[in-house]
Amino acid sequence: MEDDTLGQNEIDATPTKGFFIDMLTRDIPLDQAILDLVDNSVDGAKAMRAQLGGNFSDRWVKMTFDADHFSIIDNCGGFGKDAAKKYAFKFGRPDSAVRTPHSIGQFGVGMKRALFKFGRHFVVRSATTDESWEVEVPVDGWESEPGWHFPIADIDGDSAVSTASPGTEIIVTQLRAEVSSRFSLTTFRNTIFELIKSKHRQFIAEGLSISVNGHHVDATSLHLLTNDGLIPGTDNLTFKDKDKAQVDVRIIVAVGPSSPRKAGWYVVCNGRVILEADRSPVTGWGLVEEAANTTLIPSYHNQYARFRGLVFFDSEDSSQVPWNTTKTSVDQDNKFWQAAFVRMTEMMRPVINFLNELDADIDEYSRWESPLAKFIEKARMVAPDSLHATVTFKAPARSAFVKGPKTIKIQYSRPVEDVELLQEALDVHTAKAVGEATFDAILKRQKRG
Repeated sequence: MEDDTLGQNEIDATPTKGFFIDMLTRDIPLDQAILDLVDNSVDGAKAMRAQLGGNFSDRWVKMTFDADHFSIIDNCGGFGKDAAKKYAFKFGRPDSAVRTPHSIGQFGVGMKRALFKFGRHFVVRSATTDESWEVEVPVDGWESEPGWHFPIADIDGDSAVSTASPGTEIIVTQLRAEVSSRFSLTTFRNTIFELIKSKHRQFIAEGLSISVNGHHVDATSLHLLTNDGLIPGTDNLTFKDKDKAQVDVRIIVAVGPSSPRKAGWYVVCNGRVILEADRSPVTGWGLVEEAANTTLIPSYHNQYARFRGLVFFDSEDSSQVPWNTTKTSVDQDNKFWQAAFVRMTEMMRPVINFLNELDADIDEYSRWESPLAKFIEKARMVAPDSLHATVTFKAPARSAFVKGPKTIKIQYSRPVEDVELLQEALDVHTAKAVGEATFDAILKRQKRG
């Protein structure tokens, strides 16, 4: 439709609905679009906790999906008509939008992008303790109409949310063919299950109940090792721009149980895990000082399967923490990230040095006999949440251990009847004992000359 208000020297740059519905939705993977909706529920739970105190133990999020539909419902407080009209359905977050302190939803696009990505018909219902409302959009009809308006009305008929049971419910039907296909796969359901488990670990650990197709999601556990002489390193940084909210950063480096799958850096923004077990250059692996052509941090390999690094960014204003728009990685241009990155690599180096020492000790004495490996095996596990005070990473040097003579394992095979003959002759009961006794006898004879 032509705009009659345009001047002769003006061009109409109004976006089409189809551009948003079919193009912008391609920028985000399907699993991340689902996580955006869970983020909104978490923000609701956070807002309730800010008002009422306590933890998330009474809050829940239930999600179901199959080849025909997607739905998510929570009891996380809902939002009123005013917020729906002014902010929630806006394409982008207006400057006047009320922000939930320390929120994990920031860009004002997640819910709409997810709804259009999933299907061609959606209903959003929400209720606070004072009011309730619903928006129902048949996308095909809405796309053909002029204007960017959605109809809002009181909830008509039965609903799972109400002023007596505040929360938000979203139902999407007429799924896109490619979405329907993936929603019907057990493997996709398992992927969503594991993503929620890792990305929302902190909130689940604090009591938030989340289920996917009726299956309750448990929190993942991440443990660090400590002992007398083995102390995780922790540092706390603070950044603040003029007239902006403060950004608090907590960095932890430590040794954990040997696990290549869990080794690496974990980056957490306002409680939401952005990077998990990252072993890429983004978090410093393979860092080279170009001027001196010196490797500051080696590239990851399984020698560092015990490395654990965690960096927590927290700010009342979520626009200050360094995540990208899809919350799948960090914004490496963010100056707070760049400052924290320098400290991360400084704190990482002593842990890498210790793991190199451990590897050398295992090479010399074997995995079972290494004094350093035995020392680590006796360490106890602690949760990162318990580490707050600034402490320098501490680990013992190889020279601190009194070691016996260097040993080597000998293996060989002989006929069973011959080994049994020597067992009887030497009065021992195992093949290993036969080998040790015969070796000792020959050694003794040689030493006598």
